[in-house]
Amino acid sequence: MALLLGTVAWTLSSCQDWLTIYPQNQIVEENFWEDKSDLEGVRYAAYQQMCNTMQTLALWGDLRSDSYKLNSTDRTDDGTVELYQEIREGRIERDSASTYFEWTGIYQTINYCNKVLQHGPEVLARDKQFTTAEWLQMKAEITGLRALNYFYLIRAFKDVPYSTKVVNNDSEVMYFGATNQLVVLDSLIADVESVKSQARNRFGKTADTKGLITNAALYALLSDMYLWRASLHEGRYGKTATDTVYITNVATNDSNYVVHTVEGDYKLAIKYADDAMEYLDKQNDRSSLSFGSTTYEMLTYGLNHVRLYKNQFTGFANGNTPDLIAYEQIFGGNSEEGIFELQFSTDEKREHSLNGGSDNPGGPWGNSNYTHLTVSDAALKKIYESASDDRPRDSRLWFSAWNQLVGQSQASADWYCFKWSNTSRTSDNRFQLAVQSDRKCQSMKVKFVGSKESNWIVYRLSDVMLQKAEALAAIGQNTEALKYVNALHRRWFCNDAATNEQPDENLSSTLGNAPSAANAEIAVLNERQLEFLGEGKRWFDLVRYAERHAGGQDDTKDPREWTEENPVGNGLAGVKDMVNTLMEGEFSKQMCTQLINRFKNRYGLYNLIYYKEIQAGGGKLEQNPVWNKSMYD
Repeated sequence: MALLLGTVAWTLSSCQDWLTIYPQNQIVEENFWEDKSDLEGVRYAAYQQMCNTMQTLALWGDLRSDSYKLNSTDRTDDGTVELYQEIREGRIERDSASTYFEWTGIYQTINYCNKVLQHGPEVLARDKQFTTAEWLQMKAEITGLRALNYFYLIRAFKDVPYSTKVVNNDSEVMYFGATNQLVVLDSLIADVESVKSQARNRFGKTADTKGLITNAALYALLSDMYLWRASLHEGRYGKTATDTVYITNVATNDSNYVVHTVEGDYKLAIKYADDAMEYLDKQNDRSSLSFGSTTYEMLTYGLNHVRLYKNQFTGFANGNTPDLIAYEQIFGGNSEEGIFELQFSTDEKREHSLNGGSDNPGGPWGNSNYTHLTVSDAALKKIYESASDDRPRDSRLWFSAWNQLVGQSQASADWYCFKWSNTSRTSDNRFQLAVQSDRKCQSMKVKFVGSKESNWIVYRLSDVMLQKAEALAAIGQNTEALKYVNALHRRWFCNDAATNEQPDENLSSTLGNAPSAANAEIAVLNERQLEFLGEGKRWFDLVRYAERHAGGQDDTKDPREWTEENPVGNGLAGVKDMVNTLMEGEFSKQMCTQLINRFKNRYGLYNLIYYKEIQAGGGKLEQNPVWNKSMYD
């Protein structure tokens, strides 16, 4: 079966001669694993392969969400709009649509990781220049990378084939059935727990520090996984449930029991978010950020280990044009807010196609008619501002979603995400956005940094802050949770007062019509939607919310998990809550009803499996029950 191959047929290229290794066509395993350089070649191949899957991961995390709508410009040339329409509306009417769900590339990344973890000890024994300390650091790094890729799979598909066995050729491929999502997640958490704090804090080059898994990235991943496990268990068993988890290592059959509670997992998500921020602080190890001759001020808002770039809004009301320094630094690549970023480079033949443009008419995000997706108006209306002034002041509007350029007429009501767009710039290398009378942030200038070699950010500081905030809200610490929401919102708040460029750091004072503590969970999710617009996170956030709020009176038996001893509901109540609470702004009430009917239960929140994998699986791999159609019988 193709999904688990990822054989080392070296056809890729990468920076720092990552894949300049022998042989170039087929590995003879017993003659290959001789020294550290061989191991590093496969290690870097794993990162390169993950770069190759980035657009797939981005679409899995965003396409079905309420953050987007289809481009009103006719794009029938390649059928992508029609395909996206089917997926967004929960109906797959042709075999070609399921290619969107192909997971082969992700399993190739996993197989590279498995190779490093399997052959590392023998390289350590052979290469006397390769130290035990170096191996343990690499082992922690690659364990985290493998866990991250499996984590993407279980968030996108729920139950997936899970194995730590290396596959070298077709004859070695076994037909694996799907392992339950919770069992896989338990194993991933146990794996990363076993290596936490053992990775590098930083590397000699900034691109490696941000582009390889460090301790900060391990803790960010652990926080994320504990948040998910708590949500999955809360929706099935309730917040007070105690669970005994049976963890089996598929490769060795070693097993053990781990006892955990829902509240305990939320608290671990909080703790590890704090650890991630602390390790990031250690990694950066400076009191201010300096790039070239410029030093940037940082905002802390009195929050431990929070150091956010400060935008410059000084004198805005007197005609000076503000600079969105935070945007330019974060999306310029490898900033000190970055925790883990997939590295792209045109010179090193690693590019992506997210941004729209005349050189990339197929990009899902971008500008004008060169993209398939535009930003949903409903997503933008969730910004909270002054109760007496409904004109938005959130400067993220100027790069996450905007619909007019200087000197151009407003020909369309569509809004476009410019994060990944290498659009035209003015003579001072800033993108000048049009003055609009109904916007407080007028005539903003942004140095757009998006291109086909922009890094793809998997984790950054604000992500970890909001992971912590969501977990805090889940255990009732709503006021504390809103500190992180307000801090991020204030960082982007454009104040038009002549002498006050930005709200002060006193979080005890509210910012306009700020969310109430009683609605902290929704406030966190709204903030995440705007903060990470176009970054492949919103649909996963919606699924996590639906899973957390499952277990209502609408639930019947889960089609696969229910037993007499463990009567698990099918999650329909959570599906209804998620759609009606969070998606109605973009989808009409009629469409929300249709979505609920098509989702049927929690399985409708997850992807169908590519039909060729079902056909090749020898009966071991079953289709997601919501998507099970006659072609798979």
